[in-house]
Amino acid sequence: MNRLSLLDALFLYAETPETPMHIASVTIFKPEPPQDDLFARFREHVAARLDLLPSYRRRLESTPLGIDHPAWVMEDKLDLDYHIRHAALPKPGGMEELRTLIAQLHAIPLDRSRPLWEYHFIEGLEDGGFAVYAKVHHSTMDGIAGMATLGVIYDFARGAEHESLPERIVPPDVEPSDTIELTSTAIGDFVRQGWRAVTSLPGVARALTKAAPNFGRDARFLYSYVKDMPRTPFNKAISGQRVYATSSLHLHDVRALAKSRGVTINDVVVALCAGALRRYLAEHAALPEKPLTAGVPASLRPIGNAQLNNQVVFTLSRLPTDVAEPLPRLAAAQAAGQEAKSLFADMRDLVTTDVSILGAPLLVTGLVRLWAGARASNYLGPFFNTVISNVPGPRQTMYCVGAPATHYFPVSIPYHGCALNITVQSYLDQLDFGLVACSETVPDAQRIADYIVEDFAAMRKADAELSRPEAIETIAVAARPAVVAAHKPIQLAEPKIEAPAPRPEKASALTRDIEALSAATEALLRKVEQRRSRALQAKPSRLKPHVAEAATREARPVERAREEAPAPPSIKQPRQARRARRKGVAPARAGD
Repeated sequence: MNRLSLLDALFLYAETPETPMHIASVTIFKPEPPQDDLFARFREHVAARLDLLPSYRRRLESTPLGIDHPAWVMEDKLDLDYHIRHAALPKPGGMEELRTLIAQLHAIPLDRSRPLWEYHFIEGLEDGGFAVYAKVHHSTMDGIAGMATLGVIYDFARGAEHESLPERIVPPDVEPSDTIELTSTAIGDFVRQGWRAVTSLPGVARALTKAAPNFGRDARFLYSYVKDMPRTPFNKAISGQRVYATSSLHLHDVRALAKSRGVTINDVVVALCAGALRRYLAEHAALPEKPLTAGVPASLRPIGNAQLNNQVVFTLSRLPTDVAEPLPRLAAAQAAGQEAKSLFADMRDLVTTDVSILGAPLLVTGLVRLWAGARASNYLGPFFNTVISNVPGPRQTMYCVGAPATHYFPVSIPYHGCALNITVQSYLDQLDFGLVACSETVPDAQRIADYIVEDFAAMRKADAELSRPEAIETIAVAARPAVVAAHKPIQLAEPKIEAPAPRPEKASALTRDIEALSAATEALLRKVEQRRSRALQAKPSRLKPHVAEAATREARPVERAREEAPAPPSIKQPRQARRARRKGVAPARAGD
């Protein structure tokens, strides 16, 4: 009995009309030279390999009354006209037209009454190229398992299509006979699951003992992720319409940058995505002060395991969207990645993907439909802000009907509460980014893809400047980077040098006394002059004419001299002069 595991079945239970749960790839080929009848040759190529992969012929069979997960059964009557389709791009047949078609095809759910796969052969690309859009349901396989099927879907040597077919890579499925067997095996699986749980207690105890020293730290990490996770425009209920975006980087350049900075390629990918999202959200006035959180798939698959199922879980990792400069953001991405790895290492032995739960199809599907119908993602906190996945791809050239592949773009799943998914796959000497989003929430997703390329150029430039002999590097990043203000990137300017304010000098006591005496003398002289003027105006007749005229002549030069010269300090005058001044008569001078 090939019953789906809990993880496989969850992709069926979580599917709604707005969130189809299939994954895909877009492979671009360029014939040399352009050829005719390519679709007919591709159809024959696939038809000759139908018995090599069980996923080509197996379909879903629900358990009666929904008491357990569905099972895979074999489909003998396969309709190739439904599964292998032909399409053509409108002129000019560039990447923009291809992305538009892929978005339309990816929005259409797969028919569960048939084997869950479709191939679309797309002609009309410029320069005579063509593309293959291969779509499979996520309940069938994860990304790592999908890599194992490439040797059947395509060839890895020129002219291999004319050689003998490859051997079967996965043993055939065993088909259950009838409803009675489906029901009895479901109950039997539930009982055996309980027995396995009892017998696995020693292993669980050992795993708990191993992880116990870090329980406190891990709990604090998880609490900080939940508490500090901001809301963004990506975290809302979505529609069923899609938009698709792509970009590419040279793997050699990415590897050189990672080696120069002492980080991994995955750290570079996370930092580039964070920089692109920071710029995009800032342009839309929606950049939060706190860093975003990404859901990063982590594989549980042992090395060499090629079983066609899902063995992947989501881990949490901070996105340093609060760091403006490229190299400090890269260092922050490295610190966040190490934090996420340590958390995953503690929890990995406690995670299981195969659990039988009676009534799970009805219960989980009902909860998912209730969540989607109530549009709860618009009101409740998100699980994470976006998904970033990095899947290693083939290092050999792939061929289809003799044409070599030039690009291998991934296409993944957005869902309610996470309207944007960023997936990157390596192929030959390049990294191909595929971004899938809800067209109503992120209609301009191609801007994010373009910003990834621009941010990588800025990161390389900053690294080159620091690599100069005269450069001094001063980058220090803590476990959690500091928060910068939203919508206000850091701006560097020339330092402003301000002249120091003059400090008042302390005056001595003698200086203060002299200044006070001068002020008092000036005030006294002004009062004397005012009184003298009033006296002259009030008693003009008392003075003889020649005396008044002499007094006037004498007063004018004295007044001018007093106005032009500073007031002298107080000097004791003769008694005769003081009497004459009180009477308003100038004192007699020698020679008069």
